[in-house]
Amino acid sequence: MSNRHLARTLALQSLFQWDFNDQKEDIDEINKYCTQEFAGDFDDSGFTIELIHGVVKQIKNLDQLIIKYAPEWPLDQITTIDRNCLRIGIYELKFDLSIPPKVAINEAIELAKAYGGDASGKFINGVLGSIYKEMEANGEKQNMEEKIEKKTYVGGVIYQQDESGTRIVTVLNKYNKWTLPKAAINENKEHKAVVITELSKLTGLKDLTVEQYLNKIEYKVKKPKAVVLEKVVHFYLIKANDAELQKGQSENVIEIAWANIDQAARKINYENTADLLQEAIKILQSNN
Repeated sequence: MSNRHLARTLALQSLFQWDFNDQKEDIDEINKYCTQEFAGDFDDSGFTIELIHGVVKQIKNLDQLIIKYAPEWPLDQITTIDRNCLRIGIYELKFDLSIPPKVAINEAIELAKAYGGDASGKFINGVLGSIYKEMEANGEKQNMEEKIEKKTYVGGVIYQQDESGTRIVTVLNKYNKWTLPKAAINENKEHKAVVITELSKLTGLKDLTVEQYLNKIEYKVKKPKAVVLEKVVHFYLIKANDAELQKGQSENVIEIAWANIDQAARKINYENTADLLQEAIKILQSNN
């Protein structure tokens, strides 16, 4: 299951519970529970949060559109699953300018097929298809095929060893999640040639030594106007010969801190980054 499909599934679960309980519960608490219960290591929760907040904010407009385009079905007689699949689909179709219409419609249909009744997919398709026909007639959301942008980063498992053990540099990012240090670079530059300079700027560490290339992490980020940002981060194992951390001028970083190996392994919030850290830890332990 793709990250975005899982994000929409979590949004549907959260909205289902919120709607089932007469929209009286705190939607953020519901989402927090659903994420922890069904996708503990999920690393795209920001998308889910934006989606459920968008649906809740536009709930009256969304329901009016359901009433308009499914007139034979009173809103309270539509099943809770189908009603919220429609809300998600209509929100992404009409109100989220970053989602192409075909993606919005197909994702809502897939949710309905997976969690609704036998006829749910056909029902959702019919309603959303009617809405989209009117949008096309009005010139809404034209030229929404996804555009790809690419960005290259260098990152590091920066470590220091002394008599007390091994420490790793960890970074708290703007999403309030712990990860490893990384910095964007010009993709035409050779990674190893700039990794020391860029990570020194980010961490304040002046005496760094690249020991080996570890691996790369690739992921996609949705941006407005149907732009998909493809990020590639090339990670290196780097030894720090000084210890004084000083956060550089980066809007993406809130805090930088040393952590021992066990702490670092526990606090990293992204699954792919945590896996890469484990690779580095094995190398460090085998060298001792």
